[in-house]
Amino acid sequence: MLHKLPGTRRTRGFTLIELLVVIAIIAILIALLLPAVQQAREAARRTQCKNNLKQIGLAIHNYHDVFSVFPPGYITRFPNTIVSGEVGLYGWGAFILPQIEQTNLYNALNVGNVRLEQNLATANGLLALQTPLPAFRCPTDIGPALNNFKSTLAAAPNWYNRNASSTGTDEIPIATSNYVMVAGTGSSTTPPATPTTTTTPPTGVGFQNSRISFRDITDGTSNTLLAGERAWKYGQVMAGAATVVGFSASVNLQDTNNGVKTAGLNAIGIGYDGINWAATNAAHQPRGFNSGHVGGAQFVMCDGSVRFISENIDYRSTSPNVDMTLHVTSTFARLIARNDGQVIGEF
Repeated sequence: MLHKLPGTRRTRGFTLIELLVVIAIIAILIALLLPAVQQAREAARRTQCKNNLKQIGLAIHNYHDVFSVFPPGYITRFPNTIVSGEVGLYGWGAFILPQIEQTNLYNALNVGNVRLEQNLATANGLLALQTPLPAFRCPTDIGPALNNFKSTLAAAPNWYNRNASSTGTDEIPIATSNYVMVAGTGSSTTPPATPTTTTTPPTGVGFQNSRISFRDITDGTSNTLLAGERAWKYGQVMAGAATVVGFSASVNLQDTNNGVKTAGLNAIGIGYDGINWAATNAAHQPRGFNSGHVGGAQFVMCDGSVRFISENIDYRSTSPNVDMTLHVTSTFARLIARNDGQVIGEF
């Protein structure tokens, strides 16, 4: 007969039910923890995006210190001419490269002396144009490093985000950007070259050959938007983001309907349906502001501060009268217009 030794205990294992309960508790904890982790990661990405815009605002201020004006939305050799046949246009991002510690890239492109399309034709120039710049990317955005967005609208093929060639057929993608400069308050044909009977005046701070200085922002730098976000895609809408250095104008400048849209990737006004709209609109989706952040998009003001603007902000665009006077009626339009005399307080 076996006897139990003094001081020993009988080992008891988990039952199947106890094991299942433990597993269920762990699963519940993981289910509760994952959303919190995702929210923390998005908060970090949003903070990085905010810092990018802060640095862009600082760079533009430093540019102003040197040249006494903000960088132009884009530069054309044929101002006020729609049908110019011009191929490459440098945008505002190219001009602030030295101010964001990219002087080597600026010198490699020889901005202002060598045309953009000429850089595309050389190995070193192409390498420079295709160099990804984290300072121009929102970490939340899912777009590619090189922008190859193509519109689904046949009437306006490839006029955005492409630094292509003289033919428009050998399209060459270059570095993607998620930030665009503010040009004006019109929704359809912004930014305009000049006030005409078909477009709204450039009421923002960056448009064709613009030379806006602090003294031109009479509404106050803390009340005027400087630049904001555009996503590659948000929801089911493809917006196409933007490009850093410039864009191709050759395809778009051949007809009067699309000629005034060529700065769409670098400087723009109000989106056709506001910020982060839900409708899929191929004609207007690349023209406005939007982001991958929930609830709106981030903007840097002309004073260098960064604000998050809700997608529910009143966004109605402006339309000119026959004499081209503006009636800026929405909160968003008033924030874009630099000198309409309608100052916005809290928003």
